[in-house]
Amino acid sequence: MKRTFAAIAATALASTSIALATAPAEAKTKPPAQDTATIRVVPKWTYQGGKLAVMTKCTYRQDNGTIRSSMLPKPVTLHGSGNVLIRVTKKTSPGKYTIGFWCATKKGLIDAFEETKIKILKTLPGWNQPSAPPLPRHFKAKVTVQSGPPAAKPKKKAKKGH
Repeated sequence: MKRTFAAIAATALASTSIALATAPAEAKTKPPAQDTATIRVVPKWTYQGGKLAVMTKCTYRQDNGTIRSSMLPKPVTLHGSGNVLIRVTKKTSPGKYTIGFWCATKKGLIDAFEETKIKILKTLPGWNQPSAPPLPRHFKAKVTVQSGPPAAKPKKKAKKGH
């Protein structure tokens, strides 16, 4: 009887360990998806006087998207996501610029942020240069803005000394 009980116990333990080895230990739930801000600028470069297509998207429709760059005179706020056409004026200095995009809730809390880099080139008169890449064929702008010269730094008032 002792041997029979020991054999049954050994068989039960062996089958339990095999069953536990094949089944997952715990069913894990997926973590919630992170909020994302998506920005795409086409083309990645243009000449002074050219155009840039900026396509943005937030995770949630009710979020407000804001585009900020040093080449823009002020930030551009979009209610929800949308497309922005940036007309690069001749006054914009050639160089590399960063365009940042963030999504904020109705209360003003920033959910997500993303940035991308672009390049503005100078047209040289008398030189054969390649033409600027075209905008996407399907692109329709929700907002059109013009770039401007870099923002002027405020001058400090001189103190009249005694």
